[in-house]
Amino acid sequence: MMNVGLSTATRWYAAFALVLATVTSAPAHATDARDDVDAAAGSAVSTVPLQGDLPFRDLFDRWKAADRPPRSEASVPSQRPLDSFRYTSPFGMRSDPFGHGTAMHAGVDLAASTGTPVHATADGIVSQAERARGYGNLVQLDHGARIQTRYGHLSRILVTAGQRVHRGDVIALVGSTGRSTGSHLHYEVRVADRAIDPLAFMATGDERLALQETVGPAEASPVAVGGPKHGED
Repeated sequence: MMNVGLSTATRWYAAFALVLATVTSAPAHATDARDDVDAAAGSAVSTVPLQGDLPFRDLFDRWKAADRPPRSEASVPSQRPLDSFRYTSPFGMRSDPFGHGTAMHAGVDLAASTGTPVHATADGIVSQAERARGYGNLVQLDHGARIQTRYGHLSRILVTAGQRVHRGDVIALVGSTGRSTGSHLHYEVRVADRAIDPLAFMATGDERLALQETVGPAEASPVAVGGPKHGED
């Protein structure tokens, strides 16, 4: 099991930069998302004039504000959904674990014992808490600015639709429901209805490389993997 700690600010800087890039590249109808995220960033800037290089002061103030809750309705995923896990399948194209060729895997698979607590990775509203085809028991959280996280294959759901949750709250328990080969969490991050690699929100730098090096091909040995069929999202 791997359990490496990161400062909240470090994860927040990397994750927020990725969200900005993703939302900026979204189609024209996503203008409202860009406006919301821009407002969230702008609200953190100090308005007190100081001597020195103002652009660098501006950047410093944004970084300093990273450990404070955002003032807008948007909340960026900034922690791992499990305290301890084994990374068994990455985001992206992979061999289908059920032998149906190659398909897109829209999240990451994190193996853990059945009943392991699953944590919300950001403040948000529960938009879905029910059985959902290949996901099995699924919780989906809306975080504002068209940011969503999904938690699949759960053994038990501990929240209800419409409930407000906070970063770190236990929202469910790990399981193997739905299209799954063993007890694990399928975790997704979506921005403007587009799946992006959750690993960017879970680790940075050397830690990310270390996680990537621990995962092996699914056909090499029995591992806990799964996820909905491509098109079920």
